[in-house]
Amino acid sequence: MQALLGSPSRKTIATLVFLAYAGSSYAASSTTENITVFTDTKAGSAQEVLRANAEKFSLPASLNNLVLVRTQESLLGTHYHYQQMLRGLKVDRAEIVVSIGKNGELLKIFNETKPVSDKADANAVNQLYVQSQMGKDRALDIAWANMKVQHPLVSEPSTELVWFATKDGFQLAHKVQIAAQMPTGGFVQYINAQNGVLLDSHSTSLPRLKGEERSIAARAALTGPTLDRLSATATMSTLAAAQGKSTGATLAAQGVTTAVAAVASGINGSGLAFDPDPRTVLNTDALTDTSPASAFDAAYSTKTLRDLTVTAGVYKLSGPYVNITDIEAPNTAPSTTTNGVWTAKRGNNAFDDTNVYFHIDQNQRYIQSLGFTGTKSIINRPLNVDTDGVNGDDNSHYSGGASDYLAFGHGCVNDSEDADVILHEYGHGIQANINSSWSGGDTGAMGEGFGDYWAASYSYSTPNGKTYHPEWAFSWDGHGACWAGRLLNRTNTKYNSTKTYGAHQSVTEGGITFQSDELWSAPLYTSMVNLIAAGKPRANIDKIILEAHFGLGANIKMPAMATAIVNAAKNLFPTDTTYATTFTNAFVAQNILTTTTPPTVISETESNNTTATANAIAVSNTTVNGTMSASTDVDYFSVSIPAGKTLTVKLTPNSTSDYDLELYSSTGTKLTSSTAGTGAVDTVTNANTGTTSKTVYAKVIYYAGGTGATSGKYTAAFTW
Repeated sequence: MQALLGSPSRKTIATLVFLAYAGSSYAASSTTENITVFTDTKAGSAQEVLRANAEKFSLPASLNNLVLVRTQESLLGTHYHYQQMLRGLKVDRAEIVVSIGKNGELLKIFNETKPVSDKADANAVNQLYVQSQMGKDRALDIAWANMKVQHPLVSEPSTELVWFATKDGFQLAHKVQIAAQMPTGGFVQYINAQNGVLLDSHSTSLPRLKGEERSIAARAALTGPTLDRLSATATMSTLAAAQGKSTGATLAAQGVTTAVAAVASGINGSGLAFDPDPRTVLNTDALTDTSPASAFDAAYSTKTLRDLTVTAGVYKLSGPYVNITDIEAPNTAPSTTTNGVWTAKRGNNAFDDTNVYFHIDQNQRYIQSLGFTGTKSIINRPLNVDTDGVNGDDNSHYSGGASDYLAFGHGCVNDSEDADVILHEYGHGIQANINSSWSGGDTGAMGEGFGDYWAASYSYSTPNGKTYHPEWAFSWDGHGACWAGRLLNRTNTKYNSTKTYGAHQSVTEGGITFQSDELWSAPLYTSMVNLIAAGKPRANIDKIILEAHFGLGANIKMPAMATAIVNAAKNLFPTDTTYATTFTNAFVAQNILTTTTPPTVISETESNNTTATANAIAVSNTTVNGTMSASTDVDYFSVSIPAGKTLTVKLTPNSTSDYDLELYSSTGTKLTSSTAGTGAVDTVTNANTGTTSKTVYAKVIYYAGGTGATSGKYTAAFTW
């Protein structure tokens, strides 16, 4: 039987808790930052898990400060999102998420709830019922002035009264969300409900390069007139009313056309595209934005544009996953045809339309091929995209919120010509649609790094992707006169746990200067390259990284996200340790994870009597609690030894038994063995002198002594 247990309270370093021993299983949990992963722990229901751990999380035994606000499914299981409440109002970005696997085991708990002392509760009562509060219109005016809104709105401003967690307790605040066209973009601001002071803010517009700083302070320093809030909101409402829409926050208020429904029409068209970009296709650095048109001819390929919308004989680039429309300045109408065939090349906006439609539509279908369909879907809907936006600037962005969209600028190389840019921005949408609380912590750098990785994953799969600068992010848009681009292989960058990594920051650590985004993309990219070299499919790698994003909330830092990725690898591929080992090694190499983490303890699981059914040892410093069930029992364990590492296995039998230890190659050849006596430790070692990981099998054999649940116990420790 397995123990029903939860997580210890949050710690800033990894800790390991050994839980109650029951029968032949050991329940264990390991905590890194605000995420705790579990092994051999039966979950029951999410509420039962929380009740059992209320004291550890500083929750009331009744759980009356938690409200279940979302239930989300993924490949591995179901994630229960509980919002923390205080005196009837949300504690913003404070939630606890319980993830339970399809097999009923507890996978992980993410915890960002805040302890509420008697003093903090009394102060909350005072703020709510004694102190004066400003109204929402005043809060909107303050937030509007803070961000100097200079461009038309893309959604209706909103405000909500919430608690903002502070060092000493909670401050009543108006959470104001304003989203406008770029360069103004969108922000969430927390305005002190008593005095109007800005408590905190974050951008909901995520550009691919820094350009102007995305901060309220940077916006406030700009010159030029600010739009009138009431007039700008009224303009949008008037447009919405003219279309028979409600005055709610929709892009329709600007006349933006939206796809009717996420239904495949079955009507296909065709158009030209760069796949993934002209430099990679032609395998040349010589191509520039000013090269003659004829230099690009061999780089085009004709692509099927699937499931288009046809109205009165007019073919539109609007399908179940992409809706090409006009959102931002310059105001360029989407291209259409009367026969479903687009022949435009670069320099014509119609080419930007077909290139973007093809890549996003294809990428969404790829995501679905990984299993993210139905209740597990990620952006399985028509996403609005403006291929000629951002006020014409040399930039692109994902704009989050209820009316999320993508926009690509045409400064220098048109961003919409490069699949790296397209899929990078789509990557922001992926993260935001899995985790709507994605903000705070290191999410700025991780969002950019993931976007770079997501683009690289596709480019690497194309014919020249492995040979033409696979380490370049933005192979066509960057790495030239337009801008320097970014690198994916900066494995010399090191994580510093005392810092917080925002987007596009220049960081110097250990004498090495790099962009914060590169610190996160490097271990993802390196893991992908090494795993593909080891014969693992790209699909499995991407599946792991996407799955890891489920069951999380706000304020995630790199070690916690890395832990989630390694844990997803273990659970998705429990019999193939290569995935978890490769990711772990990459994160350790950049100090994101540390080799000083406490040991992982697992239980031997029958049947493991052959190499085909061997229990997988995913990470170094793993201890197995095993049992010789009978004198005929043998137990196999598989290990993927990283290149350059030496495996050591130590078998410790119970004091009255003699069990032996053997090590075999992946082809069944015995490599070494140890036959110490009763109660003595058997040790075997094997070095991997190659350049790629190799799999070996440790075999535990009965020789003499006890068997069964009471008398047949042993431990096996694996390190490398």
